[in-house]
Amino acid sequence: EIRRSLGSGGMADVYLAHDLRLGRDVALKVLPARYAADPEFVERFRREAGAAARLSHPHMVHIYDWGEADGTYVICMEYVPGRSLKQVIVEEAPLPPDQIAAITRQILAALGCAHAAGVIHRDVKPQNIIVDEAGWAKVTDFGIARAGGDSGLTRTGTILGTAQYLSPEQARGDVVSPASDFYSLGVVMYEMA
Repeated sequence: EIRRSLGSGGMADVYLAHDLRLGRDVALKVLPARYAADPEFVERFRREAGAAARLSHPHMVHIYDWGEADGTYVICMEYVPGRSLKQVIVEEAPLPPDQIAAITRQILAALGCAHAAGVIHRDVKPQNIIVDEAGWAKVTDFGIARAGGDSGLTRTGTILGTAQYLSPEQARGDVVSPASDFYSLGVVMYEMA
């Protein structure tokens, strides 16, 4: 049962919903109709669900399921009540150094888990980090993540990500590595400060 819109991103709309069978709130990420007809977008969406579902870490939003019905593609994931780190930055920056360090450690732990599994996020930015009321940060949105060894959808010379957070190798359309995520996190840290 859909409750309300939580927001829209580059590739999807996100809604707060209630899982009637399990009795819990969830977030539903829905691929808009304009992308649902594009096989490349559908594959990227499916890949996000697969990449994120293989990962399990306290500082990552958990993926519960994904599916398709009548041409609508949906990822069902953990709902984290709170604000995006972008909202925190806009409302409170500069953040105190101890808060910056705590949030950064949590993001690094999540990225470390992903990197150990061969997954590069490729779109680390404050909008893709949720901070709950207790200050617990969770990384979300593996929409353009790339798994190690995955020939994937990205061709050399193709640039994916958010411009102001791109590492130099991403901006050139070169191969990415964990260092690419760390570069983007450095930009996020600068914004928090």
